[in-house]
Amino acid sequence: MSYSPEKVHELSVLFDLYENMLAPRQKEVLDLKLHEDLSLMEISERLKISRQACEDALKRGERTLRKLEARIGLRKRISDEEDRASRLMERLSSMDSDNWREVRDMCLKILSPVLSGGDAEYGV
Repeated sequence: MSYSPEKVHELSVLFDLYENMLAPRQKEVLDLKLHEDLSLMEISERLKISRQACEDALKRGERTLRKLEARIGLRKRISDEEDRASRLMERLSSMDSDNWREVRDMCLKILSPVLSGGDAEYGV
């Protein structure tokens, strides 16, 4: 069971966010796979479990991480906040004495969902 670098990155991010919500065996197997890049055979030898048990724990752990993200959405929220911060920096770096009011209004529009406690999309 080999993982592409993209899949390792995606699962590592989800693992960091949700690892404490995984079953102990799933957490252990995913940690060894993602952070130590061990094969299923190496993981099974280290944990003294069958290769099949290792593969099952890995699949269940992946499925659990994806379900948690679908339900809770922390990764998406973090990504949205990073996008919002990037747009704010872009707007603020373009500010000068002639356009400061316009830039201020755009920045307030970008920040308004955060300030109101909402999660609404923003069109700036």
